[in-house]
Amino acid sequence: MQRLFLLVAVMLLSGCLTAPPKEAARPTLMPRAQSYKDLTHLPAPTGKIFVSVYNIQDETGQFKPYPASNFSTAVPQSATAMLVTALKDSRWFIPLERQGLQNLLNERKIIRAAQENGTVAINNRIPLQSLTAAN
Repeated sequence: MQRLFLLVAVMLLSGCLTAPPKEAARPTLMPRAQSYKDLTHLPAPTGKIFVSVYNIQDETGQFKPYPASNFSTAVPQSATAMLVTALKDSRWFIPLERQGLQNLLNERKIIRAAQENGTVAINNRIPLQSLTAAN
């Protein structure tokens, strides 16, 4: 009888432990800023302008609580991507993304070293083109 009572108690208590997790709010897109609208309504350019876009870090340190995690940043973290998109959409600029520039430079050093040593395949011995510079 005690085993039956214990089994029923365990089943009742374990039922309380399997509550479904709370659903997080659906993600929402941020509205376009006025500066984005200004960029997309510029007159046609006479020539393209190359512009370098480096990584934009959030240095505000602002965080806010979020139900599905311990904390969330209060400031959007994709500012570099948003800027590149806005520059492309303006039709005035050709953005040169430099967010991963150090990785690209390291890869080019590895390729050049391999080309000098002759340790690359014949089809990879073409000299690397120089990187496009911003205006």
